Amino acid sequence: MELYQLKQFAAAAEQENMTRAAEQLNIAQPAISKTIHRLEGELGVILFERTGKGLRRTEQGDILLRYARQILQAEEDARREIAESAQQAGSLRICALSLSEQIGEILSGFTRSCGDIRFRVTTTPEQSDLLLDSAVSREDIPADAELLGSEEICLAVPASHRLAEQDSVALSELTGDSFIVLRNSHSFRQVSEHIFRLAGLDPRIAIECDSAALQNRLISLGMGVALVASNAWRHAEQNGDIRLLHIRDADCRRYLYVRTLSRYQTRGMRDFKAYLRRFFADIQDQAQTSSGTFSPS
Repeated sequence: MELYQLKQFAAAAEQENMTRAAEQLNIAQPAISKTIHRLEGELGVILFERTGKGLRRTEQGDILLRYARQILQAEEDARREIAESAQQAGSLRICALSLSEQIGEILSGFTRSCGDIRFRVTTTPEQSDLLLDSAVSREDIPADAELLGSEEICLAVPASHRLAEQDSVALSELTGDSFIVLRNSHSFRQVSEHIFRLAGLDPRIAIECDSAALQNRLISLGMGVALVASNAWRHAEQNGDIRLLHIRDADCRRYLYVRTLSRYQTRGMRDFKAYLRRFFADIQDQAQTSSGTFSPS
């Protein structure tokens, strides 16, 4: 049983499709089929059942996938530790389920202060080193995760909105308003849905978009309102067409955390987590000392 066989098997098992696995590995599809056939012959079991839509793992396929992931991760850990001991430039794989609107600022700040490192940012935890995510309460944070901080969730409205001159708003006042939501942020959507439930509001979703920048632009044009993280105010406050309001009829906070997914923690991972702590500590300090028109609690 060779490592290349396990890599091909794992790709096929996770994709549940030979063609997609071949595309992922950039090899010919018949090569994967041949590898799977050889593995099944060596082990004396059937690893996949062929279906009309692709592949379905058998019980024995599930067992092999569990061990294949451990073996392949151990190989990757060995390579990274050896590279680190030789002081070669490392790499860091980050899954940003939350903080997608700030990840660019975080990565550039870390690179300036801590040196060169190769980053890969995804929205899937598989094969990632670190997970950046959020929860609606401290109790929902995984036991093996580290709390980075919390932030208020506010309502962003266009300057022309009927409530724009108020300091705070009740979501119950927005029954007829159109909401603009981020489609690609599952974690923030969970937080938003939690807040809507607390306020007893069934929001009218008018627009779904993929970026915070587009969301802010649509708000400034009067296309709707949105729930936003207060840290985003540091960017939105430069736009005079948007106002941020406190929400007074729900507990509107999210709790940000980092979770280590890789078994071996490289120096780059340790340095990056230390930078995250400083980054969010600075945000908390800025929020407490801010003297602007909006001051998140």
